[in-house]
Amino acid sequence: MSLQLLVTALALSLSSLSSLACNKPAEEAPVVAAAELAAPANVKRIDIAVNDSGFSPSTIELKKGEPVVLRFTRTTKSECLKAIAIPDLKIEKDLPLNTQVEVAVTPQKEGKMVLQCWMAMVKATINVVGS
Repeated sequence: MSLQLLVTALALSLSSLSSLACNKPAEEAPVVAAAELAAPANVKRIDIAVNDSGFSPSTIELKKGEPVVLRFTRTTKSECLKAIAIPDLKIEKDLPLNTQVEVAVTPQKEGKMVLQCWMAMVKATINVVGS
């Protein structure tokens, strides 16, 4: 097999694979999409500062089944804090510098959850109590 034919076959294979990756079934869509929907104006909003000290407040109290919007504002240039994650809720969200970012959540289980930077180095606690 000539080198040109081999390169062409490889390019066609890669092209086919990349088109398959772009056609992911809807059921595999990330849960984050639900968190990005606009919340009604009457939903409780909690402001969370993201700065050189981490998250403030470092403990957030929520009620089971109560929808809330967490409003993050990052004022630090730290690369570690450029995005957050709430693993128990399958939420990941970028935090652009000096821009308020809203994340709608409705916790369904009581207990503690971790709110963390995308590197899992800076953490806060979300404490969910009964309604």
